[in-house]
Amino acid sequence: MSVLNTVLGAIDKTNEWLAKIASWSMVLLVFTMTYEVVSRYVFRAPTIWSYDMSYFLSSIMLMFGMAYTLKVKGHVNIDIFYGRLSGRGKAVLDVIFALLLFFPLWVLMVKAMIPHVIFAWKMHEKSWVGTWLPAVYPFKTWVTVGTITLLLQGTAEFIRDLTVAVTGGERP
Repeated sequence: MSVLNTVLGAIDKTNEWLAKIASWSMVLLVFTMTYEVVSRYVFRAPTIWSYDMSYFLSSIMLMFGMAYTLKVKGHVNIDIFYGRLSGRGKAVLDVIFALLLFFPLWVLMVKAMIPHVIFAWKMHEKSWVGTWLPAVYPFKTWVTVGTITLLLQGTAEFIRDLTVAVTGGERP
């Protein structure tokens, strides 16, 4: 069990680290958009890169924040029912929904994304929107990495919930 706890802890720490990157991307997004607004409306000189950059920074924020949000139980649930359950009842419900919805959806997503990322890297794919035309293969890579880390965090949460559902103990 010690090795399993070490692996689960490593998944948690990785997603905490990625969440910090996500939060800093929000700061960069604010600076990017402020720069664009001042350039556009004060100096009448809009940038060619702010649209794509805001898109990229927003995606980092979303994709790197999802797994951490799952870790801290920040995603939406129906508290009318869920809030009335015991710790074991919540764990059982979480296990059921993980098996029925979470794993099938996110495994299919990862399976579908990987060929697109490989293709994007092989072709050195560029954006087709705007005039800056930056490379999009790094974007596709971090979207896939974010999805994989969400799947890993979901697996860690599943193991923890399954332990509580079977033993009836407290969630670590």
